[in-house]
Amino acid sequence: MMQIPVCCFGEILIDFLQDPQHSEVFRRFAGGAPANVAVAVAKLGGHSKFIGMVGQDMFGEFLTAQLSHYGVDCSAVRKTDLAKTALAFVALDEQGDRSFSFYRPPAADLLYLPEDCPAQLWQQPGILHLCSNSLTEPAIAKTSFALVETAKAHGWLVSVDANLRHNLWPDGQANRELVTQLLMQADLIKLSDDELCYLAGDQQPEVWLQDLFQRQEPSAQPWIVVTAGSASVRSFSPAGELAVPVTPVKVVDTTAAGDAFVGAWLFQLSQQLQSGQNWAQLQQDRTTQLQMVSRSIVAGSLTCQQFGAFSALPTKSQWLR
Repeated sequence: MMQIPVCCFGEILIDFLQDPQHSEVFRRFAGGAPANVAVAVAKLGGHSKFIGMVGQDMFGEFLTAQLSHYGVDCSAVRKTDLAKTALAFVALDEQGDRSFSFYRPPAADLLYLPEDCPAQLWQQPGILHLCSNSLTEPAIAKTSFALVETAKAHGWLVSVDANLRHNLWPDGQANRELVTQLLMQADLIKLSDDELCYLAGDQQPEVWLQDLFQRQEPSAQPWIVVTAGSASVRSFSPAGELAVPVTPVKVVDTTAAGDAFVGAWLFQLSQQLQSGQNWAQLQQDRTTQLQMVSRSIVAGSLTCQQFGAFSALPTKSQWLR
């Protein structure tokens, strides 16, 4: 049976991570939240595709080679000589938490157009995943919403991880209205507790969250998860609310931990759909949702215990151990 692909759109870049032992040394890693999710799915044994643009430079070559190495389908990746591949320098504190310095814009990933995406991509069932970092400039925001519209027209599910990086936005803060507009079109939504508070603005976070959930048609209400570091993960769906505990681990580097969570979540979703359970059934299946969130937490926790992004994401054997 053909696997249902998880197709991840958006930024792919070089993460220069600060060496914990030598603060003046930065090591090169492949990164970018949607790219991390694509690799996470592939390493767990799923079918993933990356949709995006890299520069015709040494970093672009490195990134596409890394995606392919981990089994990600790169048939929707394009190259351009109009901009360079994006870079991010990532400093780590004593708890392994990160601060970012981005070299974007200009960057190649911002130049992807709807017509760059091959039409045959949509000819089978699938899941489209993206983040708010593909909304930071008008042109790439237009592409993002166009791909979401196309995905929904073909009956795909749409997943959005807010993944707010305020210093990527021209005003130094994410556009609440634009990010919320994207979230309103999603079937699956991942937020951190900090992102929830920011997007709620003057509203109480729980009120804003309820509005996000109830504003949808009842048959299209989303499944929302809210993470809070080592605190419990909260899940909201038509089956009700769940709070799933997180087992404490020794954190080395939080890079890609959230992406590992999302990758495991979407991998399990693709497996459920492939086994014959439809989305409406899953939305009411509290037991399966609990299992999926619990297994996604495991993926994130394993990633926190390793340095880097692609290399730190767990394999299926590590995940199931």
